Amino acid sequence: MPSDNPQNGGLKGDFKERFSIQCKNWLAPPNPKEEEKQETPVVLTPVKIHLAAGVLKKREEGPAEIEEDRVETNSELPGQTIHGFDNEIKSLKNFLLDQKVCKEFKSLVIVGEYGVGKTALCKTIFNDKDVKNVYAPRIWVSMQPSNDGEDKKISIVKRILKGLGAKGLLLKTIHDEAVEEAAKNLERPNNQGAGEIDRETAPEKELAALLYALHLNLRWKKYLIVFDDVREEDNWNEILQEDEEKLKKENKWGKYLSDGFPKGSGGRVIYTTRDEKKTLAKKLVAEEHEIHRLWPLTDTESVWMIYEAEVNKNDEEPPRNDKKCKDELMNKSRGLPLAARLLATLVPVFVDDENPDQNGSTHGTTEPDNTSTPEETGTIPPRQP
Repeated sequence: MPSDNPQNGGLKGDFKERFSIQCKNWLAPPNPKEEEKQETPVVLTPVKIHLAAGVLKKREEGPAEIEEDRVETNSELPGQTIHGFDNEIKSLKNFLLDQKVCKEFKSLVIVGEYGVGKTALCKTIFNDKDVKNVYAPRIWVSMQPSNDGEDKKISIVKRILKGLGAKGLLLKTIHDEAVEEAAKNLERPNNQGAGEIDRETAPEKELAALLYALHLNLRWKKYLIVFDDVREEDNWNEILQEDEEKLKKENKWGKYLSDGFPKGSGGRVIYTTRDEKKTLAKKLVAEEHEIHRLWPLTDTESVWMIYEAEVNKNDEEPPRNDKKCKDELMNKSRGLPLAARLLATLVPVFVDDENPDQNGSTHGTTEPDNTSTPEETGTIPPRQP
């Protein structure tokens, strides 16, 4: 039972009485003497946080727009020359062309931040003449998700099959048969004819059938597959190598992604990911040494060549290439090739350009005017009065 004490809220009638008194006080004319006694209230102005339009749009549209920064890529050579990655190119070519393990299945993850050049590096290797002579088929898989709501693993396997020449009719037939078989199992839950209960859903049956089709298409072939921009939300997080633990857990074929990738013919799989903490990378490969970290460039000359090539492509005249400008470009781009190319689209402003001399000298020195006196130019001390 509530207390009659006003401090504790009072009864319902007491509340109405106090509220009525308060309303009369609000409506009463102000008393000048009382206003003098009252302190000036402090008005707190709420701080407004101005967000970029893109950020506000993301928050309004919700999680569906989280992956809007992902773009679809292809296997075509990059439009610009690769600078500064000679050692990385040699390392990747050795991974693909090493004759000592030419029959073994191998996978590699290239980890690096956005703009460091992972995709451009893989495109260069993918189109290398020596690599093309050894690997067939070569398939490039852009991991940009589809917008049709399809299971992500199913969508990715379909892309690989399409790269191998599979027609849409085949993929549709696999889908329809999986849906039909799953529906029959629901009507006959005990599945007495098979002697066991089949609890597989339609997507699970479709994925298993697609992996089987992929296995048949890649069998006895020395294939190269590149998965570009793999992320945690793609659910593509299984090691493709054979694993005895998998066989112990589940002996039914088609339960794992590795079932679709034949072993023993020297197949290779390369992933690119922005996974900085390597948590996803460790799920994709069996050994730590199969994770290759791509770092930003540390060579100022390479960064300058990337910048200069982009400026020339835009029909602009590159600024002077002295050490100070190169160091400043290195600091602004942080050694990221993409950042260097983006900076080339801006009007170059370097340290010495902020306060140019009247005669246009870049060294901050001027020649004395012929009309100036020695005292004005400072070549001799002024006369004493």
